Amino acid sequence: MKKTLSAAIAVLLSICGFAQETKNQAELDLPEVYRDRNVVFWKLDKNTWIGSGNRVSSETLYLIEGKDKAVLIDAGTNIPDLDKIVAGITRKPVSLLLTHGHGDHAGAAGCFDELWMNKADEGMLRNYKGTIHHIENGQRFDLGGRILEAFYTPGHTNGSVTFLEVGTDKGYSGDAYGSTNLLVNTDLATLINTCTESLKYYQEKGYRNFYPGHYWGDNLETIDRIEEILQISKEVLAGTLEGEDTGSKRGLNRIVTLDNGFRFNYSDRTIAQQRFNYAYKAVAAEDFEENIFNLVGKDFTVITAGENPNSMVASWGGVGIMFNKPVTWNFLRANRYTLEKIRETGTYTMCYFPDQYKGDIMQFGTKSGRNTDKMAQTKLTPMATPDGYPAYQEAKIIIECKLIAASTVSKDEFYTEESKTFLQEGYDDAKDWHKLVYGEITNIYIKK
Repeated sequence: MKKTLSAAIAVLLSICGFAQETKNQAELDLPEVYRDRNVVFWKLDKNTWIGSGNRVSSETLYLIEGKDKAVLIDAGTNIPDLDKIVAGITRKPVSLLLTHGHGDHAGAAGCFDELWMNKADEGMLRNYKGTIHHIENGQRFDLGGRILEAFYTPGHTNGSVTFLEVGTDKGYSGDAYGSTNLLVNTDLATLINTCTESLKYYQEKGYRNFYPGHYWGDNLETIDRIEEILQISKEVLAGTLEGEDTGSKRGLNRIVTLDNGFRFNYSDRTIAQQRFNYAYKAVAAEDFEENIFNLVGKDFTVITAGENPNSMVASWGGVGIMFNKPVTWNFLRANRYTLEKIRETGTYTMCYFPDQYKGDIMQFGTKSGRNTDKMAQTKLTPMATPDGYPAYQEAKIIIECKLIAASTVSKDEFYTEESKTFLQEGYDDAKDWHKLVYGEITNIYIKK
């Protein structure tokens, strides 16, 4: 198979985002072994060569030779006869390994009858006609005297892989850590996990330096870079850091630039969803283990509803089963503004907070939201759940409810003097009896 993937390059490069550094081709201070108008190869050491393309910011290839065989890591953008070029450098049989599926790393893959890559990126190589072998995490490629280990590093893409040279301190990371300019095409939680696992594994095994997918001689990736990426990702997800708006209408529209020049590109179009998923885990109603007596009687329930949300505090309520479904119930005065909001939308949340927010949530019980912005008088941060229900970032528990009924009760249906007096006072205030509000539990979220 001697075809490049030129038909697919334009599509694949659009996925890359063209946000790499502007240097078009590296010029390394190393012995040159091959040059044409598409690629240059230099000798790094006795059995390792670095190739640089000229289409997308020095897209870099690494040829690694052992006693028995060799591998080529990545295939550049448009390098005709790449297989012949490589065969002129090493006489060992060569296998193609891809760090990921973007066109500036897989463009000349068609020169090879087979290749190895992570399955998650396979869809990017729609026009490739050869055999694709799927790389497993931890899989080793024994070249004879040199061993490469595949280590999953998703974040730039879902299928990004770093190849670690066993017994050394180095690896070959593609675009996993950005080549000084990281494009986060997945989600930040994925990248956080990648950085966390990378740091743990690299420090355990002694890996310190990583040749990137766009190398121009002075930009090896290091442990420090991975720590920077981890910190930026956490701060963006926490909402304490926001990148500059790039003005992009598609793709990555935010960029964080550090003093050392490192750039971190991400999209804020799904950031609210990402922040929620990072902060909360969903639990089934039958697995909800919190003590409802403590939640309602001690922590208090903050009920929030409405397209322009309003919140109130409730201290009477509970959970149970109704119509074979998990439900909550709350005892609310008929003139509550939040009750109007519940009836308007048919949905609401019940939130519970750590003790340090007790003063804030009590603001919801002292004033009406009809003519004052109670939210603005607290330190709480409004947000929406994945289904669009109003809630707060500081909540430790969020219960989503769908209104089943708002049933009227009167003092004639209660039998203690205490209850009759309470209900009569509520009636005198609202000119209506209290409501028992029943809601089907649609989701429960607990802060991680």
